[in-house]
Amino acid sequence: MSMYLKYLRCLIASFLFFIFASSDTWATSNFAYSDEWLAIGHYQSKWNGYESTIDTDNFFLSENGKVNPKSELDATIALFQSDNDKIKCLFPARYILLRKFNLVKNKFPKCEEYDKFYDDLRPAGVTFLFTDAYMNSPSSLFGHTLIRIDTKRTGSQLLAHGANYGAFTGENPGPLYPILGIFGGYYGGFTVKPYYDIINTYNNIENRDIWELELNLSQKEIDFFVAHLWEVGQAQSRYYFFERNCSYMLMELLDVVQPTLKMAKKFPLQTIPIDTFKAVYKAKGLVKNVNYRPSRQNKIRYNYNQMNQNQKNAFLEIIANQKYKSDTLSDAEKAEVLETAYQYVQYKNVAQEISLTDYRKQSFKLLQNRNKIKNIVLKDNLIEGKPPFDTHNSMRAETVLGEHNGDGFEEISIRPAYHSLTDDNYGFLRGAEINFLDTTVRHYNKKNNMVLEKFELLSIRSISPADKMFNPISFQIFADVSRETNKDKKDGYVANLVVGGGSAYTLSDDVWIFALINNHLAYGGFLPRNQWAGISGNIGLLADWGRLRWLAEAEKTFATSKIGSKIIYKSEILYSVSRNLALLLNYKYQQNYGEDIEEWGVGLRSYF
Repeated sequence: MSMYLKYLRCLIASFLFFIFASSDTWATSNFAYSDEWLAIGHYQSKWNGYESTIDTDNFFLSENGKVNPKSELDATIALFQSDNDKIKCLFPARYILLRKFNLVKNKFPKCEEYDKFYDDLRPAGVTFLFTDAYMNSPSSLFGHTLIRIDTKRTGSQLLAHGANYGAFTGENPGPLYPILGIFGGYYGGFTVKPYYDIINTYNNIENRDIWELELNLSQKEIDFFVAHLWEVGQAQSRYYFFERNCSYMLMELLDVVQPTLKMAKKFPLQTIPIDTFKAVYKAKGLVKNVNYRPSRQNKIRYNYNQMNQNQKNAFLEIIANQKYKSDTLSDAEKAEVLETAYQYVQYKNVAQEISLTDYRKQSFKLLQNRNKIKNIVLKDNLIEGKPPFDTHNSMRAETVLGEHNGDGFEEISIRPAYHSLTDDNYGFLRGAEINFLDTTVRHYNKKNNMVLEKFELLSIRSISPADKMFNPISFQIFADVSRETNKDKKDGYVANLVVGGGSAYTLSDDVWIFALINNHLAYGGFLPRNQWAGISGNIGLLADWGRLRWLAEAEKTFATSKIGSKIIYKSEILYSVSRNLALLLNYKYQQNYGEDIEEWGVGLRSYF
């Protein structure tokens, strides 16, 4: 009997062991494909499984961890059951997650480097940041996003730290930078530095407005975010300018903290910073506060525009000749002028437009005069910005009905990104145009043929008016393949590159004029000797009355080939029915060596 009891006990024990072992296996198998584990491993679903967006081996504990979430989970559990404290310290967020789901029970070791990282940050919150476009840097044409780790330190959040994801291009990226950036020629990674450095770079040096979204996270979520930031700070990913860029990787970081957001899945094709800003703002319950930090240049302009004419005259006399003629001003008016002039001198110093000696001399004189005015305390005139989450959508489709030299046509254009001069300007940098991959297909009725009318690889324009305070350079860059007609009335395709620069001025707040000198290069078997080069003068008018915008231009080109020598007159008028819908009317007349061209069109623009 005792032998049967012994056998029964062994059978029960084996059964229980099997049940518990199966339960553990079942639990880890399920968890390996949970939203939480897939997010912390930066796994994205593929047609044949999963693959992490992290590309360096040091982020994975399993040999095939990049493509196998289950294998990586097993290796992580094994790590926290081992004595390898040095490697454990690289993955504090994984430990927090596995401990939460009772998949590990051992205590987390003492990690001096991570503890110092956490203590330096002293996290009290997380803020999502968006900066305006910076036209002088190809990597910042679409704006930029980054994260601020708010601090518990007493005082300003300037003492906080910013977490930034970017491509590691080296000090001198070279002319291949755009190509390598588009096709993943660089690795990208996270860097953490003091927030006052970020403010100085974006707000003061590059004169970019900053929008801040304070996120509604608990302290546990904040700590978990910081722990994972430590983990990814040791790793790198292939950087793709349109896809896995600064904004996309931040979406994955937010998914780690709140996997139900699934922010990264909202950007399967392209990731534009302003679109991620909108997505974060619109995420239910994620944002608790919105702040605006205008650039120094915008604050100076705003303060100047609020002055009366006597104040403006006194201000301009100070910045131009360092003469302080303010007898007709009240003390409050003098204080406004002097403080704005002091901000202007600071701007000139940061922009390296005056020497350090002149900066010290001028700023001392301004502060000396300001200190003579007692009992006048001015408010910080932070202007109200136009929030980026109210802008038109980045992608655009356009349908046009028109006539080309008497032949009617129907036209469809698709532009993936992102803003043209005549688009609704609300929330965008006025006078800035950044278009990529704008493709136009046209059907001609008489010939009954469908043609690729134009493929615009890149269009960048910065029309920035000069005045007595600031003197920016206006410029433009075009690269496209367009359909052209020669003197024998035959059609062909020509690749064009146009680079130009000049100046712009204001006729009024609503109407600007500009003049540019452009260099042209054209190439194609359709052309005599396959190419031509030229130079042109380009004048234009850009008017923005809110819903109604008008762009009119005239350009005369002198080229090495007669086919390149031409005069072009263009006009485009848009009326916005809503933020994402507009009516358009355009006209073009072109005097060529061959057949002149006259065409007009009416159409509809839709943004999505």
